[in-house]
Amino acid sequence: MSITSAFQFGALVAAAVFTLIRLPPAMKGRNPVLFWGLAATTVGVALSIPSIYLPVDALLGGENRANLILRYATYAVVTLIGSSAAAAFRAPMARSMIVGLPGLSVLAATVIATTVLFSMCDMPVSSPGLNGYMNQESVWAYAVIGRLYPAYVAACLIIPAFRVAATVRRPVLLRIGSALIGLALAENLIWSALWVTGQQTGVWDYILPHSSVIVLAAGLGSVALYGLALKQRKKQSLLTSNYIR
Repeated sequence: MSITSAFQFGALVAAAVFTLIRLPPAMKGRNPVLFWGLAATTVGVALSIPSIYLPVDALLGGENRANLILRYATYAVVTLIGSSAAAAFRAPMARSMIVGLPGLSVLAATVIATTVLFSMCDMPVSSPGLNGYMNQESVWAYAVIGRLYPAYVAACLIIPAFRVAATVRRPVLLRIGSALIGLALAENLIWSALWVTGQQTGVWDYILPHSSVIVLAAGLGSVALYGLALKQRKKQSLLTSNYIR
C-alpha cells in the first residue's frame, strides 16, 4: 500500500469509527449535529478514494456526478462540525460567520456557484479528483470553489481553537482537543492555499487533507470525552447534594 492510500484509508477508518461511536448519543438526542457532520465526513472521504469513487460514479452515469456529491458532503461537513466547534470554543462571532446570516449567505453562494460551474463542465468519463480535466477553465474554477468554502470556515475557527488550547485554566482534555482541531484547520488552510495558488504539492495533495481528517477526529474525540466527563461530574454532584439534603 502506498503512502497516499494509507492516509486515504486511515482517514476513512477514523471518520467511520468516530461516526459509529457518536451514533448512540445522537439517537438519544445528544449533539446529533456532530454525528451528521461525521457521517458526511465519512461519505466525503470515501468518495475521495479512487477505488470507491469509480464504481459509485459508474452507478451515477460515469460523468463525475460523484464529485458533485463529494462537494456537497464537504460543505455539509464543515458547516455542521464548524458550528459545533464554534459552540464548544464559546466563539459566538465565529459561529455567526458559519451558520448566522453571513455564513449561510456564503454557503448559499458557494452551493449555487458549485452547481452552475459543474453544469458548465465537460467531463464525460470518470476521473478521480477530476485530474484529467483541469485544463478546462470551468473545471478549475469548480475545483477552486470547492476548496475556498472549507478554507473560509477553517479561517473562522482557527483563532478560537488555538485560543482555547492556550488558556491554562481550561480543562486539559478540552485544550488537547482544541489544539488538535486547530492543527487540522491549519492543514486545511495550507492545503487550500497551495492548491489555489498553483503550487506543485505532489503527494502532499493527498496527505494534507486526509491527515487533517485523522487529526480532526482525534480532536473531536478529546472534546467529546471532556463533555462526557463534565456530564458525569455534574451527575455525581447532583447525587451528592441530594444525599446531603
